[in-house]
Formats: sequence, structure tokens, C-alpha cells
Amino acid sequence: MSGKEYENQRNKEADLVKQLALSDVKEWIKKIPVDKKDKPAIVVGSKTFTPAEIAREVEKDTEYGKQFAKMLHKSRMELSKRRE
Repeated sequence: MSGKEYENQRNKEADLVKQLALSDVKEWIKKIPVDKKDKPAIVVGSKTFTPAEIAREVEKDTEYGKQFAKMLHKSRMELSKRRE
């Protein structure tokens, strides 16, 4: 695999991780009671986010959004391993 092919594959994987995280967050937001939607619920690094804020961070591909998506992906992988 050439360097360009590797980079393209890595970008596709990063985009998939982002899309999965965004989908999970949006589903989670739908299930949260209205009175709790504006309350801090997630800590990423040293910052606290409301559900809507973390969704925006993931959408905008910020460092916090990337960290959250990676964290969620790792959790998903761990759960998958435990089920085997």
C-alpha cells in the first residue's frame, strides 16, 4: 500500500469513526429527558460538555470532538471483544 493509499484509508476510517460517534450522540440526545439536555454530561480531557455541545464538537471535528469519537470507538471495540 502506497503512502497516499494509506492516508486515504486512514481518512476513511476517521470519517467512519466520526459518523458513528455523531449517530450515537444524536440517538442518546433523543432519549434524554428535556430537563437534562442542557446539563453537563460528558467530560472529554479536562472540559465538560452538554449532549448538544459534544455533538457540535464531533460535527465540527474539533480536538475535543476527535477525542470523544476515539474514546467512543475504543469503548465500542472493547464491548465487541467481550461479547466474543
